[in-house]
Amino acid sequence: MYLPWQAALLLVLAVQAERPRPPLVLVPGLTGSALEVQMQKAHMPHSLCSGDTHDGWMQVWVDPTAMLPEAVDCTIARLTLTYDAESDSYSNLPGVRLRALGWGNGTAPGHSKKDSLYEYQFGHMLSHLQQAMGYELGKDAFIAPYDWRLAGDAHARSAPNGIGGFYAQLQKLLEDLVQQSGRRAVLVSHSLGCPTSLYFFHNFVSEEWRSKHIEDWVALSGPWMGGATQVSAYLGGWTLGLPKWLLPHDYVKPVQVNASSGVWLTPHPQAFGNQVLASTPSRNYTAADIPELISVIGSEAGGNQTVSLFDKLRSPFGAMQRPPVNVPVHNWYSTGVATAESYVYSKDISEGFNQAPQKTIFGEGDGIVNLISLQHAELQWPTSDLQTLETRVFPNCSHFGMLSDDRVLAALTQLLSKPATTLFV
Repeated sequence: MYLPWQAALLLVLAVQAERPRPPLVLVPGLTGSALEVQMQKAHMPHSLCSGDTHDGWMQVWVDPTAMLPEAVDCTIARLTLTYDAESDSYSNLPGVRLRALGWGNGTAPGHSKKDSLYEYQFGHMLSHLQQAMGYELGKDAFIAPYDWRLAGDAHARSAPNGIGGFYAQLQKLLEDLVQQSGRRAVLVSHSLGCPTSLYFFHNFVSEEWRSKHIEDWVALSGPWMGGATQVSAYLGGWTLGLPKWLLPHDYVKPVQVNASSGVWLTPHPQAFGNQVLASTPSRNYTAADIPELISVIGSEAGGNQTVSLFDKLRSPFGAMQRPPVNVPVHNWYSTGVATAESYVYSKDISEGFNQAPQKTIFGEGDGIVNLISLQHAELQWPTSDLQTLETRVFPNCSHFGMLSDDRVLAALTQLLSKPATTLFV
């Protein structure tokens, strides 16, 4: 015969054992969300571009045919983002609405398989978790794609023109999953998805909400203080890691330099200090000099719009660098891959500058994000009993390899397998 406390403990353990695994939500990184547009009499750069989808939706990212020479101008127009500092508002090209494709299950309406972009990023992870734990996409594992052109301020709004609204979608998804499963959710973010999630926790939901809905947050390859690759994007465009013969350095530069998320991905003075990020015959440029550099170049680097975005977003981004209260943070990153940390140019910066670097100097990192940025949370974030941070480093693994590395997947499986810390009745 059990004593009352023994019987109660056995009941708790039995109920906990029957609890389902925690719902899992995956937040992609930069260019990691598929995008589609709906157009109505939108003005396009030439006659080869369709400016009307007749109430339907057309995938614009990523579509291999959209990068062909005759189509790239159409793609850039459809992805154009304009920011008006006076009204503090964002807009697409008139007549264009844009949204993330594949909310929840990564699958476009009318399709039976998830989009190839999500398969490329999360296919190995989801297959592993299905075999190891029984996770099923669309049932207890979900993809939360978003408009990666935007920073958190726009995600927090739901503008009449269709821009923004991601945070409200994410909040509802998490609330529904917790309600249905009886378990708090685990959020896994990658790359740009890390600061995007950090802003959500700090500025969109309350401490009480976080305590009720978030079991753990796994931040993979977080560019907490930006990275040097974004500097090359402003100066001449970035190939997104693709070979130059496939994607010229300035092919999608107009999208890169006008995206508000680019401010978050630019090296922050708070971490990079006096490190030289770009050098010309007459001058060296540090993180603090980037807005000035953009202003000198003008529209080729985003011009006044991008300078206004730096004025608006850079300081608040630095101020939110701390663990969210009531969200256990697991800061996982990799090292051992040569990572661009400085660029050498053969000409001085002037109006209209658009040039690939003459030389790239490499340092430590994950191939995309510099070590100084990856380590920032580990070394600089303050912690407390309610603001916890656990860091794991995975040597010799690339930025995108973190999504499929066996060591990372084993650690994630272990984390997802732990008993719930709070019992919902």
